[in-house]
Parts: sequence; C-alpha cells; structure tokens
Amino acid sequence: MKKVFFGILFLLCLQLVVCETSIMAAPRMKVETTTGKVDVTVSKNETGYLKLEIRNGLQVRHYDLFKGSNHFNLLFGNGTYTLSTFHSTDGKRYKRTAREVFSVQLEKETAPYLHDIQNIIINDQVSRLATSLSRPSYSISQQTLATSRYVRQLIKYDAKKLKTLPARYLPDNSDTLRKKRGICYEFASLTAGLLRSQGIPTRLAMGTAKGIKGYHAWNEVYIEGAWRIIDVTRDVTEHKTTNYQKRSDYTMTLDY
Repeated sequence: MKKVFFGILFLLCLQLVVCETSIMAAPRMKVETTTGKVDVTVSKNETGYLKLEIRNGLQVRHYDLFKGSNHFNLLFGNGTYTLSTFHSTDGKRYKRTAREVFSVQLEKETAPYLHDIQNIIINDQVSRLATSLSRPSYSISQQTLATSRYVRQLIKYDAKKLKTLPARYLPDNSDTLRKKRGICYEFASLTAGLLRSQGIPTRLAMGTAKGIKGYHAWNEVYIEGAWRIIDVTRDVTEHKTTNYQKRSDYTMTLDY
C-alpha cells in the first residue's frame, strides 16, 4: 500500500512540475508600428536561452534575449512583420514559445534609427551628455562632426579588450564613458547613442573596411537624404580629425 501511495504521490508531483513548466510565461512583445521600436520583456524567473526572430517576407534577423527589458528596431521598412520568441535549455535546440504578427507603416523610413536598442543604450547619462553637446545653430552635418569629434577626444582605443570578449557581448555606453576606453563596437555604439539622442538618425554598421583587419564597426548618419559614414575608431587609431569616409572603402553586412 505504501508503494502505491508513494507512486501516486510521485505522479502528482511530476504532473505539477510539467504543468508549472508548461504555463511559464512567454516573453511579452510590444511593437510601435509607426516608429519601428520593439520591446520584449523577459521574466526574471526565466531559465535557459532565449532568442527573438524578426521576419518580413524573406528578410529575417535573430537576436539574443536577456532577463528584463530588451529593445530592438524594425529594419526592413513597411510591411507585415512576424515576431517569434524561442527557448532552449542547452543553447542548441530551440522551441518557439510565442508568435505575433504586426502591420508596420513607419512615419519616416529613418524612424527605427532614432531610439535606443539592445546594443545602443540611451540612458540618462547619455541623454544629458548629448544635450550638452547639442548646438541649435548647427546644421545636422556640423552637429554630427562635433559630436563624433568629442567621442574621438574622450575615448581611447583598447586593443587588449578584443581578446577577452564573451560570445554574447553587448556594449554598455555608461561603462564606456566611465572607463573612457573601448573597441570599435563601443565607439560606434556611443556615437550612435549620442546622435540619436539629438534627433539624428544613425546606424551602427558592421562589416569590413579597407585598411582594417577583421570585422569592424562604424556609423552611418542620415544627412540631407543620404547615409554618410563616420568612423571614430579609425580617426582615433590613425590620429586624424573626424570627417566623413568614402563609401567605397566600406562594405556593410549588418546594421542596427
């Protein structure tokens, strides 16, 4: 009888565990369909690995999700977007936990490049610095160069950091400002955060650049109807005053 009792008790406990796992809340998704901003909130009790998939037709991007609030942007223009979240216990095999469809009509094609995202953090510190650098009398081009040159003078290049970065590394602009050191990813993130805070559409671009070994990060700024390239990292390492770079010297494979 005892064996039967404990057998029933074990099955009940197992059922509770299965039910608890099955009702674990999926990440909450919110999309601003006119600005292209995406917020995904992950429970602090969540375990395992999570990813977000953003799809518009044949165009698709995947991102890691972390506990708390995650911010992204919609980079494929107008249309119907499908956003899906995935969960994995081992980081290899993923199962979809949620799927939502949104119809997006951006107020401006550059709108997604004006807000903070996962790897371009715009907090109070970044906003205050951006305000202090802003000059109402400047044109967008003048403001872009002035802000970029400030970053060039403030932050030093940290070559040793490249060897210690984890696979899921994301830059933290507050940390960069505190340490005053960084790599190309951090130069581009901080510059983008400051310019976006000033209302200037700015990309964090990744790819290859003439004369630079390995994968590289830089900025592209929307000025008078065209994207122009700023590369603060190159200006620091080559001891040059920040100016716009040649489009032909850069090949972008990814942007944020």
